[in-house]
Amino acid sequence: MTNVLVAGATGYLGKHVVVELKRRGYWIRALVRNPKKLEVVGPFLEPAVRDMVDEVFVGDVTKPETLKGVCKGIDVVFSSVGITRQKEKVSFWDVDYRGNLALLKEALSEGVSKFIFVSVYRARDFLDIEGLRAREMVVDDLDKSGMDYTVIRPTGFYSDMSEFLKMAKKGRVYLIGSGENKINPIHGADVANVCADSIDLDEKEIAIGGPEIFKYIDIAQLAFDVIGKEPKITKIPAKIVKAFIYLLRPFSKKNYTLAKFFYTAMTNDFVAPKTGSRKLRDYFEELISHGDC
Repeated sequence: MTNVLVAGATGYLGKHVVVELKRRGYWIRALVRNPKKLEVVGPFLEPAVRDMVDEVFVGDVTKPETLKGVCKGIDVVFSSVGITRQKEKVSFWDVDYRGNLALLKEALSEGVSKFIFVSVYRARDFLDIEGLRAREMVVDDLDKSGMDYTVIRPTGFYSDMSEFLKMAKKGRVYLIGSGENKINPIHGADVANVCADSIDLDEKEIAIGGPEIFKYIDIAQLAFDVIGKEPKITKIPAKIVKAFIYLLRPFSKKNYTLAKFFYTAMTNDFVAPKTGSRKLRDYFEELISHGDC
């Protein structure tokens, strides 16, 4: 039996990975800071997975001393560890880079055979964005480590698209630029399927998107359609947003980084090879029916 460590097991993708690995018969150790989060359905409908985890290891990737022994007896490490928004106490460098590097060092010390890491599609094109640069430095370290590895590169998760539903419920969706740029976002369960497949594949990098390609304005209209409201969409000129971001930088690094990420996402195309079968409309409808958006 192959033993897998899932780091980030309480996150959106991590929980779906646990489900898929258990379905395939793997033994699973979950690295978590808060074990109770394994027991509940997450905010984006990611499932409760405590009963699917064989062993829980409590540790914090920003504190390497708490990770001693986390990879003992492990064959494959999967990591989706990272933060979506920089917080006051921890940065992308603390979690996305140094945290994953600490995991890699533990994996190397215990002779782990493979490391599966989740980054972002086209991240190399946007290294001026701090969070992406931090994750790509992990990829560089993996490449230098001599360990077998695979980097999974999704375009964007359905959970990210829920922001359109939130705006639509408030009555208006705001887009940066024309709204004509394209993306094929993907459900976490479909990404998890690819992550599980990669255990037995030789590919160093796998780029994946969902089964449907949307313009951002299409996603906005879909959100209004699902909640049954007349679409009210405001397009903010990209030049104005870019100027605002530039002015924001000296005052708030956190908000500057977040604004720059959204600007980049909505003014570029992120279309990767189509993967999976789950549709965005179905996900939106499920969120609405559960009252989670």
